[in-house]
Amino acid sequence: MIKFFRRIRFDLMEKNKTGKYFKYAIGEIVLVVIGILIALSINNWNENRKERVQEIKNLKNIQQDILLDTVDIMYNVKYHKLFQTSQKQLLNYIHIKDLQPKEIIKYELALGSPLIFTLHESSFTNLKDNNINIISNQELKKQISNHYDNISKVMLRVENDLGEYKTYNFLKPYFLKYFSNENKVSKLGDTEFNNGDYYNAETTLNTLILADTLGLKEDRAFKIDLAESIAFIGFKIDMYNHLLESIHVLNDSISSELKKIE
Repeated sequence: MIKFFRRIRFDLMEKNKTGKYFKYAIGEIVLVVIGILIALSINNWNENRKERVQEIKNLKNIQQDILLDTVDIMYNVKYHKLFQTSQKQLLNYIHIKDLQPKEIIKYELALGSPLIFTLHESSFTNLKDNNINIISNQELKKQISNHYDNISKVMLRVENDLGEYKTYNFLKPYFLKYFSNENKVSKLGDTEFNNGDYYNAETTLNTLILADTLGLKEDRAFKIDLAESIAFIGFKIDMYNHLLESIHVLNDSISSELKKIE
């Protein structure tokens, strides 16, 4: 092709057809420019296609992570509700005059057990460390960042870091004082929260019996701390439900975006 154009230029110059030569030269330049533009367009299309493929992969990874988070959230909510229910039963019992409770109270559940919240954020961290701007939908990008940097981080702090919300720690001294170990184990099955990607260990609690009824009923400090524990647990349950709602909304947003770009 190049030899063909050279031959045409050579013939035009030999025949002293300068005007036609210049017209031909301009035409050749135009063709070259068009060729370059086409090549750039193809290259840009390929780059955009690669970015969209990577964007789809990142969104699917984040979607998978937030759905895994719901497993741990529902696990924690289940036990917080069990703890809170038993604490309410115990608080009602110590406020009445009867020496025997009117309902069966699982005291070990009223004491509770320390829980932690695990956040699957490796996909989001990888996205931030590389190129978060690969997410083309600006609103979705803000939504993802807000979910991880604000909503989830607050839940992590409340459940894992802030001592004032670890009610097990300030209830335990009272239980050591007024309760004794019955030398039995209470097991609570958690298989409903387990799958191939996430595992929750079976919760095992030592069964407790009330050893000092009068002392327990007369301890005003215990009543106050128990009431605060009930309130704190309720606050955490509300936060978990808010986090679940955030995950639900974010999951829908990601699914909608994937339908547009896939």
